Amino acid sequence: MSRTTNRVIRDRSVCHRHGIAGVLVRPASGADSAVVVIGGSEGGMHERDAVALAEEGFAALALAYFGAPGVPSVLVDVPLEYFTRALDLLEAQGFAPGSIGLLGGSRGGEAALLVGSRDERVGSVVSIVGSGVVTPGIDYEAGRLDAILQSSGPAWTIDGEPLPFLPYEVTPELVRAIENHEPVALRDAFAALPTDPAALDLVSIPVERIRGGVLLVAGSDDQMWDSPGYNQVAADRLADHAYPWANVVLDSVGHLIAGPPGGVSTSLSPGPGVTFRNGGDPVLTAHARKETWSRTLGFLRYTLPREEPTED
Repeated sequence: MSRTTNRVIRDRSVCHRHGIAGVLVRPASGADSAVVVIGGSEGGMHERDAVALAEEGFAALALAYFGAPGVPSVLVDVPLEYFTRALDLLEAQGFAPGSIGLLGGSRGGEAALLVGSRDERVGSVVSIVGSGVVTPGIDYEAGRLDAILQSSGPAWTIDGEPLPFLPYEVTPELVRAIENHEPVALRDAFAALPTDPAALDLVSIPVERIRGGVLLVAGSDDQMWDSPGYNQVAADRLADHAYPWANVVLDSVGHLIAGPPGGVSTSLSPGPGVTFRNGGDPVLTAHARKETWSRTLGFLRYTLPREEPTED
């Protein structure tokens, strides 16, 4: 059923018909551009974000890709073809190629860059505290955090084949912190970026193939993972990008800056048998979240629909 609330129309049935878990939220007055909203490792769908986008004039599809009915229960072996169905839905709703954007936070930012690099219908990608490298899956059903990290396989597949990824690295220090119930910086659980160019290229997302704008935003003190470093990998590949792009690192800011203002900005958050350190000063991170949302809206308005670069 569709319903109208706060000048927007929500439609779940159209998602069901296209075989995806989500909700399409549109301004009652119509929209020229659409955005797919992709959440992070918490799973489920970010309907609040989609409503906020619709209130700003975009059609927005809040998409669940794991952790919801009809999709995998964990972030393991998620087929990227699933996201293609979301783009098919928006195209069927009348949104032309180049008028569709992707907005992802954390693991959703990684997914947004992956999907945008594979589908020319995407005219803009915004990745907040995301990653320009492919990272491992997360099998929440494995138990405690160290067991999850040791058992998780690939997060993403294409044509049934897993994408190469930067592995986790479970150190004795990390296990000791978990056993002692100390706050954990999850960024310490990832292996270092490869120094060998070929090895780095193997796990890097080919963001240079994105046919549109790219906005990367990270907090300098992100303790969930090294989003500044992972975004820099993407930025290096975008050096000669023909479309608008930016790589922004916000000083003294942690992980919780994705989404519209008003969300929680705390230095600690619960995890599977642990407490995670998010990083950053909570007050500065809350301000950064507001700034990042404003920057996101401006970038989407500037880059959607896509304008092809002029030749010199």
